Amino acid sequence: MFSRARGLWSVGGNMRKRKRKLPFRFGARSPFCVRFGRSRSVGPRCAHERAMSAAVLVDVAHSCRCGCIERLLREEAAAHAHLFVLCAGGVRSDATDALVCAWSGEGMCVLLDWRATAACAYRLKQAADEVSAISLRVITSPRGRARLLRYERALFTALYTFTYRLGCGADAPGREVDDDVTDFLQRLPAVGGAVRLLTSSLIPDCFGHGFSTRVGGVSRVPTLSSLNLFSSPSRRDSAAVVHENRRRLALHAGFYPRPLQMLKVQHSSRVWVLGKAEPDRYDAAVTDRPGSVLAAPGADCIPMIFADPVAKAIGVAHAVYFLGWRGTLRGVAAATVSAMTTELGCVCANILVVLGPSVGPCCFTLEPEQAARFHPNCIQRSQCHRPNVDIRLANRLQLEETGILPHHIHDDASVTTPCTSCHPQDFFSHVRDGAHFGTQVGFVWLKEGAATASAAARSVTEASLGQH
Repeated sequence: MFSRARGLWSVGGNMRKRKRKLPFRFGARSPFCVRFGRSRSVGPRCAHERAMSAAVLVDVAHSCRCGCIERLLREEAAAHAHLFVLCAGGVRSDATDALVCAWSGEGMCVLLDWRATAACAYRLKQAADEVSAISLRVITSPRGRARLLRYERALFTALYTFTYRLGCGADAPGREVDDDVTDFLQRLPAVGGAVRLLTSSLIPDCFGHGFSTRVGGVSRVPTLSSLNLFSSPSRRDSAAVVHENRRRLALHAGFYPRPLQMLKVQHSSRVWVLGKAEPDRYDAAVTDRPGSVLAAPGADCIPMIFADPVAKAIGVAHAVYFLGWRGTLRGVAAATVSAMTTELGCVCANILVVLGPSVGPCCFTLEPEQAARFHPNCIQRSQCHRPNVDIRLANRLQLEETGILPHHIHDDASVTTPCTSCHPQDFFSHVRDGAHFGTQVGFVWLKEGAATASAAARSVTEASLGQH
């Protein structure tokens, strides 16, 4: 364990006392220790240390014992680098302790000694994020690199840079990494409580639908915690973490194991009709196929759900606020309605629309010349230079102009359309959180039984008309 005078740090799952304590003191060049999970940070953390962005990972778990790792570590020693030591599978020893005590850098030291490598890799990312380290130099063996590359791809994004320096040894990697990562992530407890959804009473039971909130997932980066549902190379959540968040959403909502058919947004009014060739980018999608779960992302932008209980057709749209006010002006909501009527045989009077959580007029402003392009009722003048704009109302007006009945539009700010920026405990927000924001979604699917019943009813009706 750890004491201020002397001790041994550990971030592993199996905390255990050791008879011999390491004789090392806190000083100007002594390593700090950070412990995760059930433990806490030890030692002062100044602004200079938080700004460090370089780290060295020593892979003891997959390395030989010839001394090449120690030699490479001495060559990597840097004044302001952090040191992470991977001891997965219980390989920690007195030699490992001596290796870390010999570290000459001023950054913190973190020992990763969970039994599963996936757990160590996951905590490595958590520790790297804690100190904003996105550049990691890895000391390992050829076998270790082959394994760690798989964990790197599974749990990190292109935002992080890994540089490998290899010791001796040429044995092949062990068991498959993907299953290890999946099993580990599925065992993690949900952060912030269980998954919670917002639903609308306007949508009948023949459809499944909902709007996700930010709780119930496994993401731990503060702005992404915890049910972030989108991954990209420029964000800190890996595809594996987002996949696990989506799995938990699907289990809670009732559409597991079907995947989310997420829009590939480009801030336009292009609509994809499922069954036709999929465009590279589109901001809306419609279908009458049972079981397809359509999803529109949102983080201040408006995820919209469309459902026609007569034609048994659905749609989603993404009216974004950043550059996305252009998507609103270009009429993505109207384009979605048009696709449902022309491609799926829907009637405007039967289409139901629900607007999901989005930035409210309280938090969304535009330059005067941009705001002037909206309907006057959508603009709220204020004392500042930039007027506030109500993009929810702008989309409602578009929908009504296309023939959607006013009472078939649900945009109640107290139920399904609260301001994302004003509710940090419930929603992600680009306005509030900046570039590393998380993503929630609005989703809808047509239940299989409902489609069958609808087809049978149409057949009976057609047969009855034929007899007359």
